[in-house]
Amino acid sequence: MLDIEDLSVVIRRPGRQVAALSNVSFSVAPGEVVGLVGESGGGKSMVARAIVGMLPSGSHATGRVGFDGADVLRMDAAALAKHRGRGAAICFQNPRGALSPTRTVGRQLIDRLVTHQGMSGDRAVESAAELFASVGIRNPGQRLRAYPHELSGGMAQRVMISLAAGCAPSLLIADEPTTGLDVTLTAEILRQFRHAADTDGRGVLLISHDLASIAEVCDRVVVLYAGTVVETGPAAKVLREPAHPYTRALLRSVPDVGGGRVVATAGGMPLLTAAPHDCPFAPRCAHATDVCRTTRPETEKLADGWSLACFHPQEAPLSVVNAEKSDNAATEAGRIVLRVEDAHVVYRSRFGSGGHHALRGVSLELRTGETLGVVGESGCGKSTLAKLIMGLVEPSAGAVAVAGKDVRKRSRVERTRAQMVFQDPIGSLSPRRTVADSIAEPLRAAKVSTADRARRVEAALGRMELDDSILTRYPHELSGGQAQRIGIARALVGEPDLIVFDEPTSALDVTVQAQILEVIADVAADAGHGSVFISHDLATVRGFADRVVVLYLGRVVEEGPVDEVFDHPRHPYTRALLGSAPRLGATRAADVQLVKDLDEADAATGCALAARCPFVTDTCRSQEQTLQPYGESRAACWRVPELPALIGKSDS
Repeated sequence: MLDIEDLSVVIRRPGRQVAALSNVSFSVAPGEVVGLVGESGGGKSMVARAIVGMLPSGSHATGRVGFDGADVLRMDAAALAKHRGRGAAICFQNPRGALSPTRTVGRQLIDRLVTHQGMSGDRAVESAAELFASVGIRNPGQRLRAYPHELSGGMAQRVMISLAAGCAPSLLIADEPTTGLDVTLTAEILRQFRHAADTDGRGVLLISHDLASIAEVCDRVVVLYAGTVVETGPAAKVLREPAHPYTRALLRSVPDVGGGRVVATAGGMPLLTAAPHDCPFAPRCAHATDVCRTTRPETEKLADGWSLACFHPQEAPLSVVNAEKSDNAATEAGRIVLRVEDAHVVYRSRFGSGGHHALRGVSLELRTGETLGVVGESGCGKSTLAKLIMGLVEPSAGAVAVAGKDVRKRSRVERTRAQMVFQDPIGSLSPRRTVADSIAEPLRAAKVSTADRARRVEAALGRMELDDSILTRYPHELSGGQAQRIGIARALVGEPDLIVFDEPTSALDVTVQAQILEVIADVAADAGHGSVFISHDLATVRGFADRVVVLYLGRVVEEGPVDEVFDHPRHPYTRALLGSAPRLGATRAADVQLVKDLDEADAATGCALAARCPFVTDTCRSQEQTLQPYGESRAACWRVPELPALIGKSDS
């Protein structure tokens, strides 16, 4: 279906030139799911744009993008219009940005059915509802009348898939479709692409840097680095026995929910002005020799369907390094830096009636030298908890104290004792301030002298392994990884009692994420402060948290030592989360599968999970569950002792 041969793309702009792709070749067959993986800047999205004939202005493409016998690079405007949609359709990374905000999602889908499949009237409406149902959208008739802003992130991504499928394409291209989604939604979205290949016979090109997720659904993978294909082959082979040093570096950078340690690769992706004459990965490769630095390796076959561009193929098994955690919290009981007692947060309606109960009776405690992980699906209250701790929202009931001081009664200087590292690294920095000004912000609030500020800013920057020359830059001049290091330096510079990390790596690609996680692990190991790490990525939390709290619809449903909770989960919700978490080198079916989506849950009475739990009883629906001790952890479910037997019955 798709046969790309020797594709090269050079983008020329005034004063500069970028070689985005160099001699890329691979294919996608009907009914096949192919993963296109690599770091940001490697050329993955440029390949997608070449397939649909949407290369940026100023670009010059050579080679061939063969699609059903025609060359996309040589199609005229009429042929391209026909090719886009019926030939190839794209699911974009940001579904809300790709959907029109002024039209219902049903109207947008019906338009595609009319344009690309010639449907009209009632048949188009009926088919639209069927498409919504096929991608797991319940109550499709009602959802057809919704606007994009009324949908959750996972629901919007399913709508995006249905819009692409409504074009009846031969090839479905998904560009980072799971970025920012939690584990349960990620698993569901990826199942939709696998279903499109297996049931509808479509080819699927899945572009992602999330290797652990796509490993479970792809037939083959293509690894891109600096616009060149370095390895391609069956997913089971390439992702379990990688031969190229870059593929191995990518896989070592992936956090492992089983407890394996992340190993970061130094350096970054080069920006090439012309097709490389040497191995572009050589400056970052531990196996590079003089021949790698002077000659570009040819692509050679290792086995049937498995090829490699490397002078030094690796054959040793990819080892998993177990994470080493600090024992400080266990051996030295530090002082309490955070105490949350029966905290409730209700976001009142601006019209005076109703409101959203975001947190319901949350209690937790954190000591110096300790890292507390907070996990759960999107919408479960994680970010509200972060705002509560930072004093950005006030509790409707209950109390929150940082370093023994009620957050509602802190002075401006006392507020600097708690610092936050945000999800969007560049967006969290003022565009009008230099890096030096941004890092020094907490020190100015604490009335630190100018000379002392400069010394402490320089020390914080050095700890982040950044050069002093970056101090005069502005946020738009920083990469994502640099900006996040600046955010961590800003949080650290005032020597706070508490640092809150709110999804600090979700916007970063896998290798930059690994580098930032090493920095965070180093910061979290400090005995002088406590750390709260909030994430929907269970594997990153497993890597360095000491204890973990599982939130569901504003309630703590399970808590305990991180190894105990991850290895022996008690609550059905925790079991469902961990069962959905992707694992490299191992397949694990969820032993508990939730029966509905989060936005269909009803937390009004009884157990919050009752509407979605496969083991629900009338007792669950009527009685609110409280945390009860089970081993070293606590869980809010009265059926915990019965679950192993119940799960065994459902498996049989």
